[in-house]
Formats: sequence, structure tokens, C-alpha cells
Amino acid sequence: MAPGSSPAGPLTTRQAQRESTRARVLDAAVDALFELGYSGASTLEIQRRAGLSRGGLLHQFASRDELLVAAVHHLASVRVAALTDERSWPSTPEERVDAAVEAMWLQYRQPYFWVSVELWLAARHNRAVRNALGPLERDLGASVRASTAAFFGEDLVGKPGYAPLREMLMTSMRGVGLAYAVSPDRNPDTDPHLGFWQQIARHYLLDESW
Repeated sequence: MAPGSSPAGPLTTRQAQRESTRARVLDAAVDALFELGYSGASTLEIQRRAGLSRGGLLHQFASRDELLVAAVHHLASVRVAALTDERSWPSTPEERVDAAVEAMWLQYRQPYFWVSVELWLAARHNRAVRNALGPLERDLGASVRASTAAFFGEDLVGKPGYAPLREMLMTSMRGVGLAYAVSPDRNPDTDPHLGFWQQIARHYLLDESW
């Protein structure tokens, strides 16, 4: 190294390589979990998809469960943030409510919803998954609520009925979304619940009559 030079260049390169490898591992874990479920997303399957040795994989994450939880949180965080930025919003309150409810429903049709379900079910009988999942679920829940607030906008979020309405919609959409596991050929764009959810939201936020 020349006198006075800085190791920042090589260190930055190594850091970029580590981040690239980590992203590859997370993507491979999400793909395996989505396609094969919790039981099928083995360490061997993930390392095969990521193109890494077992040592290379374990260098990134200490255990499979830690990896799967990190992968789901990574995917969900990216997609939740993207949903906020991917669309413009109508100017009228009625149209804004309908568009916001539609955007909420879209979250329960994404791959990250299904891979999250895989981990929720695993957490029932796996303490390691449950312990790893808890803090990240709280963080993700805060992100989802923040993105939902962005869907509706400041004026509607300030309505007294907004918070309980949001929780009711999230709970209902989660339940309806799960039904698609056994009826995958249904069209979520025309799900009869969507219009009802929008009607409920307009009633509570805009005092619209039934």
C-alpha cells in the first residue's frame, strides 16, 4: 500500500461482496420457502439455489431458522415499502378510501404473505422460530401500519374510526387471504369481500350511509 493511501477501497469492495452474497442467500431462502414450504426449505436446498457451499451459507447465518426468518422479513420490508411508492392516489375522499382498501388487500396476495404464513405455522411447534420471529413481526407490523397510513393519507388517518377500522380490515383480509390456499383459482381482483370492505371503510371514515 502506498504511503498515505487508505484501505477504504478494498474494504468497500469486500463489504459489497458480503452484501451481495447475503442478498443472494435471502432470495434463495424466500424462493425455497415459497415453492417448497417450511419443511422443504432445507439448508441444502437453499445453498444449492444460492450457489454457495455449506460453509459459505453458515458464514452468513448461524441456523436455517434464523435465515428463513431474516429472509421473510427482508422480502416483506422491501415489498411493503414499494407498495407505498408504486401508485398515485385519487384526490376525492371516496376514491381514496376505495384505492387504499384495494392496496391493503394487495398485501395479502403477495409471496411475502405466504412465506410469512409458513413461518407462523412453524412457530406453533418450534420455539426457535417463534423466538426469532417475534421481534421481527413487531417491526414488520409497524411498517405495515405505516404503509397503510400512507395509503389512506393524513386526513383519513386522523378520523376517530381509522385505527380500529385498520385492524379489522387487516384481520379480515388475512383470513380471506388464507382461503386462497385451498381455492387458488379464485380471482382476488373480483373477490366479493373487497367491495364490502370498501363500503365499511367509507361508512366509518366518511360517514357514508349503509
